[in-house]
Parts: sequence; C-alpha cells; structure tokens
Amino acid sequence: MVYGTEAVIPVEVGEPSRRTEQPLEEEMNDEALREELDLVEEIRTGASLREATLKQKIAARHDVKVIKREFEVGSLVLRQNAKDTQDGNLAANWEGPYRVIDKTENGAYYLEDLRGKKLTRPWNAEKLKQYYS
Repeated sequence: MVYGTEAVIPVEVGEPSRRTEQPLEEEMNDEALREELDLVEEIRTGASLREATLKQKIAARHDVKVIKREFEVGSLVLRQNAKDTQDGNLAANWEGPYRVIDKTENGAYYLEDLRGKKLTRPWNAEKLKQYYS
C-alpha cells in the first residue's frame, strides 16, 4: 500500500497512448519525419542564438564582479610568491616590493627590484598588489 492505495505497476494501468491506439501508417510517418528533418536547421539556429545570448549574460555578470587592478609606472607592488614545497606553511605569500617599469596593453607589468635588477618576464596584475610604504 502506498499512501492508502494499492501500488499499481504502469503496465497494469493500461492507459492508452497515441502510439498504441493509432495504427502505424508508414506514409504519414515518413512525411512527419521529413517535416521534422526540415525543421532541424531552424531548431539548431534558435538553440545557438539562445546559447550566445546566455553566454553574453554570463560574461556581463562576471565582468561586473571583476575588480580591475591598474598600477602606474613607478609605483611599488608586491608580487605573489611561487611557493616551494620545502618552505612549508609559514612561507611568505608575497615578495617584494618591486617597482613597475612598464605596462603592456593586455594588463601585464614589467618589474624591477629596488636595486634596479629587472625581472625577466612580465607579471599579470592578478598576481600583483599595491605596496604601501
């Protein structure tokens, strides 16, 4: 018993369906399949348009939350430390300070230490933070 009534298996219900009630007519079935095949391209373009608008909405929502960091040439920054496994948990998370000497178009920064030694590669603003002295 389920909720005060006897459980019934779907086969025992015997509810008629369109597939079991209507006799299969091959010509009508083939015609319906051809019509569906003609609509496939329209369905695909509609789905791709919905997908593109959804991606734009997701990107716009993400971009609102992103905090853009920009550093001026000559400002002091800290660089995120690439941790060594031997240092353990008490290793410093940030290295520096470093001076910004150049900025690229895509948001990367060339740095030098306070003694004037340039770092070999640019660093993304995501891996830098402002140093307040």
